Amino acid sequence: MRKKQKKDSKNKLYDFDYESKSEKKFKAKKKKADEKSASKKKKETKNALKEQKRGQETKKKKYDDEIIIGVTRLPEKENIKKDKKSINRKTKEKETKRRKNSKSIEQYNVSKSNKTQIENIPIGNAEFSKRKNKIIKMILLLILIILAITFALLSPIFKIQNIEVIGNKHISKEELKSLSGIQNDENIFKVNTISAMNNIKKNAYVSEVQIHKRLPNAIQINVNEREPSYMLEYGNGYVYINNQGYMLEISSIKKEIPILSGISTSKEDYKDGNRLNEEDLIKLEMVIKIMAAAKNNGIAQLISKIDIGDTSNYTLYLETEKKVAYLGDCSNLETRMLFLVGILNKEKENSGEIFINMNLNTDNAYFRESV
Repeated sequence: MRKKQKKDSKNKLYDFDYESKSEKKFKAKKKKADEKSASKKKKETKNALKEQKRGQETKKKKYDDEIIIGVTRLPEKENIKKDKKSINRKTKEKETKRRKNSKSIEQYNVSKSNKTQIENIPIGNAEFSKRKNKIIKMILLLILIILAITFALLSPIFKIQNIEVIGNKHISKEELKSLSGIQNDENIFKVNTISAMNNIKKNAYVSEVQIHKRLPNAIQINVNEREPSYMLEYGNGYVYINNQGYMLEISSIKKEIPILSGISTSKEDYKDGNRLNEEDLIKLEMVIKIMAAAKNNGIAQLISKIDIGDTSNYTLYLETEKKVAYLGDCSNLETRMLFLVGILNKEKENSGEIFINMNLNTDNAYFRESV
């Protein structure tokens, strides 16, 4: 055994990989020290990285605190990202608007400069010739108009040869022609129709008038005349009036129309073209109703005079029948006319007075023969 141990020891001496116990212990201690130092270095590096991250986070927090002013609590990370995106989007929109505005301003300036350039371009020969032709045409047109006017005013073709009057009944054609002031051989274009119509209307009979030029040499005068319906006694003559109370003419001729008596209009106002006063015009309305009822009953032509002085008792004079009829206030006028017609037929040969001015509901109309 000892020999073997000696051999083994000899062999171990020449074996370079052989490690003694002391060497193994030393290596083990060294290995532990190296591992401790490596772990320490790892911890230090980890701590350094953690501190770097903490510093970055604090910087971010400070930056966020600077942006979000007045907010006590920091927003979450997702909200921060959204805010950043919205801010970026708004900035991009503002930038695009600014670019568009700048482009539009540039285009406006370019168009304006182009306009000014176009305006400043001198007119060529073609444009000048066009303007010249237009001016020549305008001058020729004016010359033609002047020649046409002078021809119309001086040519014998347009001298009046015929003046026609239509619609006259009470006024003669010669009187209407003289009132118009239009004369034969006068140039038709020189006639002032408005002044001629105003002159014709000065005659009280004329209610409406129209004047027409019939080229080349004729004038047509159309008139509408008022019709005399009643007469007013005026001295030895009469004043003709129509249903509207217009005084048409003063004449010595007595027409076959009723005379109105009891008029309150002053005789100083008895002139052609004047009208009855308001009081007489109101009474005239009742006279028109009386005549319409008499016409319906076939006795209008028998009435020669109407007294309207007393509105409570209108009086009719029937000269051919030698009778006077008292109608009262003309209430129930149709009934009163029927009584009048009946008494006229009954007392045809007798002269006298007919009384129909009572209340017909209680009293009867009657005739009183004159002695």
